[in-house]
Amino acid sequence: MDTALEALLENSPTVLALGEPSHAVPAFQEQRNEVFAELVERGFRSIALETDRIAAIAIDDYVNGRTDSWSPDAFSHNWGALEGNRELVEWMRSSEQPLTFYGMDAVTETVTAPSPRPYLRELCEYVAPERWGALDELLGDDEPWDEVFDPSASLGNSPQAVQLRAATDDLIGALYVAAPRLTARDWYRARACGTAVLNLLRYHAQVAIDGPDRLSRMSAVRDAWMAQNMLEIRMIEQHRGPTLLHAHNRHVQRNPSRMTMGAEELEWASAGSILSALLGDRYAVVLGSLGAAPALRLAAPPVTTYEHALDALSQRFISGAAAREATVASERRGDVPNQMHFPLEAEDLASADAFLHIAVAPGEAPDPNETVSEMAANRAGGLAGLISRLPDVKQLYVEYGSEAPESNWGNYFFYVGDDQYQPFATVVIRNMPGFDEESQLDRPDVVRLNLHVGRAEFQRRFSQDSFDYSAIDEILPHPVYAAQGWICVLNPERTFDEVNQLIGLAHANAVARRERRGPRTAG
Repeated sequence: MDTALEALLENSPTVLALGEPSHAVPAFQEQRNEVFAELVERGFRSIALETDRIAAIAIDDYVNGRTDSWSPDAFSHNWGALEGNRELVEWMRSSEQPLTFYGMDAVTETVTAPSPRPYLRELCEYVAPERWGALDELLGDDEPWDEVFDPSASLGNSPQAVQLRAATDDLIGALYVAAPRLTARDWYRARACGTAVLNLLRYHAQVAIDGPDRLSRMSAVRDAWMAQNMLEIRMIEQHRGPTLLHAHNRHVQRNPSRMTMGAEELEWASAGSILSALLGDRYAVVLGSLGAAPALRLAAPPVTTYEHALDALSQRFISGAAAREATVASERRGDVPNQMHFPLEAEDLASADAFLHIAVAPGEAPDPNETVSEMAANRAGGLAGLISRLPDVKQLYVEYGSEAPESNWGNYFFYVGDDQYQPFATVVIRNMPGFDEESQLDRPDVVRLNLHVGRAEFQRRFSQDSFDYSAIDEILPHPVYAAQGWICVLNPERTFDEVNQLIGLAHANAVARRERRGPRTAG
């Protein structure tokens, strides 16, 4: 085991956080798997990943032999598409030690926040089944809960949301009373459902409050939820051994998180800053650092940067003290072409216990002269022309060489009216590395049409759990946003007539959403 990691373990942390600067670099997941195998030999018996806590229970059921199979769809945020995550699950199942797999994340993102219905229903099943009918009626349709773009249309501060928060608080109280008749496993699962309901309602409440800091507040709720999940996980694991936590640097770092989103500068308390404050020395953090990544078009770091200084140390794990002693550099600015990668910042260097540094991530660089084929461009343009002719549709085309992320160059987005809160259709020609790659849009002449048809149409069409997202001319769930009622199709030809009807449905739904919101006022 590396010396820097050995030194961290001498302080007996109960949570060892291992961060990564990008989810789009498989080398970090590979290193995590190696590290976890070493930690298991030192008494670690659990790992928590940046994936939905409730859904991850199905993964742990497979790991511990309670089920014979599992689906990568049990990972949220499309993390099941990452080979390193799938390999981790299989290794844990084969381990001779009793290991537990956890998710520590929520089901929310800045562009998604579902209805709390499934979690509230399960909580009721454990403690008060007779209350479900009234609460189900109070929740109403799921579709309006999807609104995260327009504060005025959000249900977050509606009377029904206030009543739901009070009812959930009562149910959580009843859960403690019910503990003697429940197994510990059932109790903790029900408690996780209660945590999910309350935090989803808190998240929706922040969605509903407009203001320049809205996205920061939403991000703060998510990270506080992550920290709460980790504290509950440690309650379960306290007598079994320490836990390895693996997530993005922005979630596990001790300092506040910051990021730029469009014109907004976001800042919020990271999950790591909360855990560090509450656990003290029992929380240790190793931040991921990346020198070069050809697949992300990330060249070797400039000589003035922290990453260049860590390159020079030629070690996998570098103690925080050694990194600070060797570094008289500055933050990496201006040469980071991929929005999926976050370079080290000054506060990271000052507060981390150690760094996992990858000088050059394996992977081939994209051909700088490669362009989308003429046929793919024509396909995309043809679909765009069809959609843009619908009433009151506004088209946004992302120009090549624009300041938008390169993964969006050449893509089309379609809205009803002037308020560009949420598209009802998109036409995309590129993968988003590490996030949306299962359609294999790097194949010649392949484009993907995405349509927000709504939950009702989605549920009517799809019942199975497994799909080949690379299949041509098949109507499929969206590989990332299926839960929000999005479908997709690659190169629609045989399916064109049916797809044309679905375009009309997505447009009609968007018009109905705008009418429910009513006219927007300036200011």
